[in-house]
Amino acid sequence: MFNITANFRTATPLPSIEEQYTDLWKLAKFLQTLGLPLKEWFPPADTEVNSLLNKAFAETGPSNAAIAMAKADKENLTYDFRNLGVWNGKEGKGGIAFTATYDTGIIPSFFDFISRDIHALRDTRNIVKLVQAIVSLWKPMLIQIAPPGYLEKSVFPDRPGAGWMIYLPFKIETRQVPEAAQVIKIMDDAGKQQLGTLIVTVEETFDMENEEHIKRANAIETRLVDQDLLPTNAEFVEKF
Repeated sequence: MFNITANFRTATPLPSIEEQYTDLWKLAKFLQTLGLPLKEWFPPADTEVNSLLNKAFAETGPSNAAIAMAKADKENLTYDFRNLGVWNGKEGKGGIAFTATYDTGIIPSFFDFISRDIHALRDTRNIVKLVQAIVSLWKPMLIQIAPPGYLEKSVFPDRPGAGWMIYLPFKIETRQVPEAAQVIKIMDDAGKQQLGTLIVTVEETFDMENEEHIKRANAIETRLVDQDLLPTNAEFVEKF
C-alpha cells in the first residue's frame, strides 16, 4: 500500500464541477493504459451499494450520473473549495481511490491517490508514467509517493519526505543526489521544457519494513537539504 499526494495551485474562480470531474476522467483514461478499466470507477454516495449503482466515467468524459450526484452534493457550497473523488469499489486489497481537492485560497490544492496491492502499481516504470500524467494535468509544486506512516520516519518534520519517490518543481542533476536509484527529468507535454525532477529512492517497491529503504530515503532528504534543494512545507506554500 502506498499514497501519492500532489500539491498545486487552482485558478480563480473555482473551476466548475464539470471541469473538475473532467480532470479526474483524464487521469482515469491514463490509468486505463496500466490495465485499470475506465468502467470500473464509481462516484461516492451515501452508501456503498448506492455508489456501485453508477459509473463515474464514460469513454467521452464524466458520466451524467456522476455529475448530477456531485452537483446535488456540492453545488450549493458558497466558498472557493471543493473536493471530488472516485473509487474502484474495492475495500482493502485491490482497492484504489483518488480525490482532487480544489482550493483557490492560500493553501494549495491537492490530489490524493491511495492504492492497496495493485500489481501494475508495483512497477517503478508505471509510477513514473503516473507522475508524468499528474504533472501534465496539474503542474504541481510537489509530489510525494510513500507508504502510509513514512513521514514519521523522515529526517525533517517540517519538510516533505523522499519516501519511494519525490517530485520537485526544478532541475536537479544526478550528481547532486548520488544515493538515488534514478533522477528523472519531467518534461512538459511538448517535451521541450523541463518542469521538474522526479527522484526515485529505490527501484523496487518501497517497503516500510526494509531498513535499507528507510536509510536510503533519509540519506536523500539530508543530501537535498544540505544543498538547499528541499524547501520547508511553509516555503512551498509561500514560494510556489
